[in-house]
Amino acid sequence: MNNFINSKNIVVLIVHIIGSYFSYGQTEDSKKPKLVVGIIVDQMRAEQLYRYEAKYSEDGFKRILRDGFNYKNTQYNYSPTVTASGHSSIYTGTTPSMHGIIGNNWHDRYKKKYTSSVEDTTVVLIGSKKQNNTGASPKQLLTTTISDQLRMSTNFRSKVISVSLKDRGAVLPGGHLATAAYWHDIETSPGYFVSSSYYMNELPNWVSTFNKLEKSSTYLDTVWNTFYPIESYTESYGDNNKYEVVLGDDSPTFPYDFKILRKKYRKRNIEYLMLGFSPAGNTLLTEFAMDAIKNEELGSDEETDMLTISYSVTDKAGHLFGPNSVEIEDIYIRLDHEISTLLKYLDKKVGKGEYLLFLTSDHGAVPIASYLNDIKVPTGVARTAKFKDNLSKYLNTKYGEDLWVQNFDGNQLYLNRIAIYKKGLQLESVQQDAANFLVDQEGISGALTAYQLQTSQYTSGLRELVQNGYNQKRSGDVIITFNAGFVQDDDSEIEVSSVQGTIHGSGYSYDTHVPLLWFGNGISHGESVRKVSPVDIASTLTMILNLQLPSGNSGSPLRELFK
Repeated sequence: MNNFINSKNIVVLIVHIIGSYFSYGQTEDSKKPKLVVGIIVDQMRAEQLYRYEAKYSEDGFKRILRDGFNYKNTQYNYSPTVTASGHSSIYTGTTPSMHGIIGNNWHDRYKKKYTSSVEDTTVVLIGSKKQNNTGASPKQLLTTTISDQLRMSTNFRSKVISVSLKDRGAVLPGGHLATAAYWHDIETSPGYFVSSSYYMNELPNWVSTFNKLEKSSTYLDTVWNTFYPIESYTESYGDNNKYEVVLGDDSPTFPYDFKILRKKYRKRNIEYLMLGFSPAGNTLLTEFAMDAIKNEELGSDEETDMLTISYSVTDKAGHLFGPNSVEIEDIYIRLDHEISTLLKYLDKKVGKGEYLLFLTSDHGAVPIASYLNDIKVPTGVARTAKFKDNLSKYLNTKYGEDLWVQNFDGNQLYLNRIAIYKKGLQLESVQQDAANFLVDQEGISGALTAYQLQTSQYTSGLRELVQNGYNQKRSGDVIITFNAGFVQDDDSEIEVSSVQGTIHGSGYSYDTHVPLLWFGNGISHGESVRKVSPVDIASTLTMILNLQLPSGNSGSPLRELFK
């Protein structure tokens, strides 16, 4: 008997191992998925997969964890971590520096006004009762998406349908070439799903039929109480507390009688806004998504289709109640049942093992500042209006009276470049003076100038994240980072002890650490603690579907999914 492996056998063995490692799927005859389902849970922190796990059903999040692959250390590699940037980065496979969506909205220095990530005055809403409403489109998105590449690769035979309660949550994942994008119009009674003339001239019959059911109104005539007895919600702080925004007249506590609350909000014509922070909003979106699968016949032929779903309630409620609230816990418990319902529907309609699903989030959130203050965790309020006033006075003193600040909002400072050039000043010198002044303000941890971000290469820490979020044409002259745990507020009088609700957008882990789960076609059970990023999703799908990479792609395929 031969007791050793000869060199020829070693070569064959190595080739076999390498080939097995980099081929997608469980078996040699694995086929491409009939349908790719991308789920974004807006403002979901990674820990929320586990924090409420004891209360989850067996068929929702637990099923994905049990049968799918879990990337436990998924971190965004840029800031600001906000909805529009996150949705864009997931589907383009790159950062705001490349795809250009540097925020939900930003100051346009050329037009000297704010612009929205999806605002488009050349198109109108379709399906709205109001006339001449400004529509939405992906024209601000500078690169292609994985959904675009899928459509182009199949010569537009593949369908891409994108749905959300938010316009940006539907438009940006769908990319430039989506078959259709639909979102919930909170300003139109009775809260219809609408689209844009960018995609169509009229709503399909199935969407009109869905709207005529007036489910939005029906859900606003319900009472929201906890799914389990409220005393069992020990994963959260007490229901009656000072940290949350009060929606009614008394206290931020259960039950929430939306039938009564809607009368209050109807006076301001925003009653349907309440679906954004009701778990019924997630139910409505799940039902609409399943209707889309059925009526658009997604996953019914040999060409891979794509459905993108963005659950927005977790974000809107998160801002009001914070990540440690009973309300948020209950919303996740109920969302788990929505995920279960969706998976069962996909099993029946598309077939088990015939669809590929990923689930992630666009950002996390910082715990409410007043709560952090009470438990003695570093926090504070960064008073942006005060920063602007102080900086203007400083620049007036140094350079003479003028309107030196064009805009100062959030972490972006836009200088008045015309005034700078008229004075014969060097832009980079004024940028540096402004940065040096701002970094001495309470709550600001760092300030990088546009010149620094254009001429230096940062490879670690917050500076790298800021650089990845910086776009030369759209970003400000100085980009600011705040201390960990700090929130920004224009109110110069507010004390940290009285802050209600929370925010996100930083490069700290409470904003960057999100879940990333893969499930279904070709996915084996497993988990990894390797640091990865949501920008890796698009390139992974590219390799699975044998597509061209999105035009600005900078992510890397998730190698653990390729056997």
